[in-house]
Amino acid sequence: MTGPNPTPPVERIGTRTTLQKLLSRFHFGITLFAVALSGLTILLAGVTALRGYADRNMELAAKLGAYGVEPALVFNDPQAVREGLEPLTRIPGIARLRVLNDVGRPVTEWTSPAPDPAPALTRIFFPRPFAVTVQRNGSAIGTIEVWGDSSTLIDYVRLGLLAGLGCLLITAFGTIFLARRFEYELVKPLNEIATVAHDVRLHRRFDKRVQPLGIAELDRLGGDINALLDELQGWQGHMESERAALAHRATHDTLTAMPNRDAFDEQLEERIRKAEGRGDRFALLFIDADNFKAANDNFGHAAGDTVLVALSACIKETLRKGDFAARIGGDEFIVIIDPLGTEAVPDDLANRIRACVSQPVALPGGETYRAAVSVGVAVFPDDGTNATALLTAADAAMYADKLINRSR
Repeated sequence: MTGPNPTPPVERIGTRTTLQKLLSRFHFGITLFAVALSGLTILLAGVTALRGYADRNMELAAKLGAYGVEPALVFNDPQAVREGLEPLTRIPGIARLRVLNDVGRPVTEWTSPAPDPAPALTRIFFPRPFAVTVQRNGSAIGTIEVWGDSSTLIDYVRLGLLAGLGCLLITAFGTIFLARRFEYELVKPLNEIATVAHDVRLHRRFDKRVQPLGIAELDRLGGDINALLDELQGWQGHMESERAALAHRATHDTLTAMPNRDAFDEQLEERIRKAEGRGDRFALLFIDADNFKAANDNFGHAAGDTVLVALSACIKETLRKGDFAARIGGDEFIVIIDPLGTEAVPDDLANRIRACVSQPVALPGGETYRAAVSVGVAVFPDDGTNATALLTAADAAMYADKLINRSR
């Protein structure tokens, strides 16, 4: 006797997935991950580059402020210190300024009235102030401290997040189409994007762009990435321009457009090294305006500025190719005559400068003023083999010339 036939097992078709769905999910996950990683890499690279430029700008701003407040610190004039800091208060991204004297006591302090838009970013990018020592004739006379804030970073971060989110949304819609293509056709376009992101992250190649890929969705993605790179390149160019402008302002006198003391010190050391290597000679001319304080007192500071500009113009007219001139103080100028040969006689150059500055200068008030200068000469290596010795010799010669001028 046989029993009933057993019932065949029922296949659970509904629990299985199709290869198309599996590939769709796989491609979607891989694409989403790759693009998210690329977007994050570009964003991090941009923030890193921006932080570097912001740090450099804060440092240059501090050096500029140190140059601006140096004369005021010499005379311990808080009002003049505040005036020297005035250009820095107009620079975006500076939240606070403080000037200390040589014993560490505050001379003046300025805080931006604008609120910090993102204190968390400020704590990350600017955890401590940039401090620069203010020096006068090689001695520290004070310190300037500069605090930054997130006002120059917040817009970029917001834009980067929005652009990254847009890229991810475009990728999500494009994945449905990409899943139907062969693996090679999918991996190759993504490789192009990854290569651009790789160059941006490792080599800061913000000029790189995603080329047309032949796939509409990825071309849209590449366009968004290119737009983000355009923003990064724009920020890079803007920060480089600001850095160049701050670097120029930190090494040049704003009134006469001549190099300042810092630039002169660097140039003198370089000339000494080259002269030692070649066995050459060069000369320093230390030029100081006579009775310049009287011109300021009698005609005003605007007239004094006009006289200084005229004096600087006379100095520039006498320079040869290869010579160097700088304004190192209020009415003090230095000229480096290099190389020193038979055709370059320091005394002749000094007499040409004296003759030029003796011409009447038209002042803003309608008056005229005839300036006079005292000039001291020091020759390398005869009068000194280092910067300190040369400056000391030239300064002493200048004061000797000033005494002669007074006795006439």
